[in-house]
Amino acid sequence: MTTVKRPRVATIGLDSGQVESLEPLCGDCRSAVLLDDYLVRHSWTETDVMVSTGHHEPTVDTSVNLMTIGYSDFRWKDQFGGSGRRRPQFASTDAGNTERELRVPDACPEPYKTLAAELARQLGQAEEPPDVIATSRRDRTALIETTSGLPVALRLALPRRLTDTKGGSSRPIGLLLPEVSNLSAWFRAFLYDVHKSDPDRVPHSPPRLAQLSDWYTPQEQELADRISKIKSDIGRLTAEQAELKTELDAERMRADNGIRRILWANGDDLVAAAQEVLSGLGFNVRNMDLGRSESEPKREDLRLTLPDHSGWEAIVEVKGYTNGTRTNDTRQIREHRDLYIVEESQPPSLTIWLANPFRTLDPSSRPAPDPNVQEAAANIGAVYVPASDLYRQWALVAADRLEADCVVQSLINADPGLWKPRSKVPALS
Repeated sequence: MTTVKRPRVATIGLDSGQVESLEPLCGDCRSAVLLDDYLVRHSWTETDVMVSTGHHEPTVDTSVNLMTIGYSDFRWKDQFGGSGRRRPQFASTDAGNTERELRVPDACPEPYKTLAAELARQLGQAEEPPDVIATSRRDRTALIETTSGLPVALRLALPRRLTDTKGGSSRPIGLLLPEVSNLSAWFRAFLYDVHKSDPDRVPHSPPRLAQLSDWYTPQEQELADRISKIKSDIGRLTAEQAELKTELDAERMRADNGIRRILWANGDDLVAAAQEVLSGLGFNVRNMDLGRSESEPKREDLRLTLPDHSGWEAIVEVKGYTNGTRTNDTRQIREHRDLYIVEESQPPSLTIWLANPFRTLDPSSRPAPDPNVQEAAANIGAVYVPASDLYRQWALVAADRLEADCVVQSLINADPGLWKPRSKVPALS
């Protein structure tokens, strides 16, 4: 289940510095230039708080706690007025005010009093009189007002919303402000207010300190340092992982175009891949088609010798199959073996039928050779070696998880029929 970080805050129209000042107080801070852009990617039902500035006539959901800074002109989804004359609830900035003397009413809620007093002082020193706020909402409290009681900063109580708690309800609020220089301080006070009024949306009170790290105890600092080191390690390891992933992708391509062709190739490509695998196991491998003239009879694909086994020689016929193994290929393999006997006056030390059946399937899901294949190989004195089994053994040897001589001996000593590698070492993951 996805962990929800609260509060989920939509910052609409704020500049980067303003957003940066709010982020430490947000569970999930989501920025957009316009409200329409935000709603393309997010839902009102998954938005706890919206902080907005400079927008003209957007429509806001009453379930969301709203804080505006500076100019604003917007509507809510609920309506006011009598029958036949109902209109959406609204709030808008009015620049026609000429009153300059400001005060903080006694009814100003406690979380805002100190901030409101300082803001009133700053606005009173400005060259121009402040804008005031007009709204259709009746449940409102001025934080700062002019001589005649026009609100310059305003708190609104929005319609109650039923909660998941049986019989419970929460009340979203709105905070409408002029431009402020200490946005994060106002936002902290706003979140504290929302936490009291609408705890479903802001379940935890905001931190008391703006820069908590400046006031850490030694124990807190030690834990913070450990977290910082872990983050640094994560960043380094993430970069290293990405680099290794790139190298792995490149190595995978080299293997697919090289030695791993033995798992799905056919014809000359399969013979070349088989030659590479057998050489990697320690065999001296000779491609019997190289240097053969047109007048010479065709021989087996590969011939094997071993440096430390004088007089030992094997013939290898390599076959690829789209489906299962064709047992009538035994005729050709027997002919190659008979020709070897004629030319060398003795049978080969080993006859290998290296087969790549079901080569278009994932090797992990290929059917095992059926008894007919084993019987056909045994009838001609050949050892049937699945290409996938040979590759697995080579990979273990290449990874130093298996001795090459173990694989070589299992081939040398194999009885005619199906090859069963002596090693039970698991395949590479």
